[in-house]
Amino acid sequence: MTIEFSQPGKVVFSMIDCIERLIADTPEELLKGTATSPAANHLFQVNEMSKKLETSSAVIYHHLTAHLLYLGKWTRPNLLLAVSFLCTRVQLPDEDDWKKLGRFLRDTKNDKLTLQADNNKPVQWWIDASFAVHPNMRSHNGATMSLGKSCPISISSKQKINTRSSTKAELVGVNDAMYLVLWVRHFLEDQGYSIKDNIV
Repeated sequence: MTIEFSQPGKVVFSMIDCIERLIADTPEELLKGTATSPAANHLFQVNEMSKKLETSSAVIYHHLTAHLLYLGKWTRPNLLLAVSFLCTRVQLPDEDDWKKLGRFLRDTKNDKLTLQADNNKPVQWWIDASFAVHPNMRSHNGATMSLGKSCPISISSKQKINTRSSTKAELVGVNDAMYLVLWVRHFLEDQGYSIKDNIV
């Protein structure tokens, strides 16, 4: 990981070398074409008729998904939605899952994460849930936190329970992220910052 402090008031994180190694390990068939988003419209659709991957390909799929998860957590939060779903498929991946890897990362390998804070802004959280998008009808959470000019914390995860409406899915999403909302507030206060507002 490269950490740059060359711009006043900003810190820039990148893992370009790691991404280049990952692209080199990716089979050529997964890199054909282009992708404008890490998560295509059909991301959550599972084709039950699709052929299961052979053991060697399944191992490569698991390896690539683990690398993408590592990248998403450290410097590429824009990958988290796609990767969190792909992680649910590592036990029995199929050819359709196989095609969901690869191209976007190649096309955006030079993207970096820039963090910058604004002392005049409150801590703000955006938490959302997509209702019943997984094959087992569970919903999916997404949350991100801003200190004014960037988002140092982002999460994307499958809900652990089924809900009966989109409203309940939203409530579960807020509940699932609340530990981070509270932890960040306590952490910043322990560093000596006065937190007037912690907005969800």
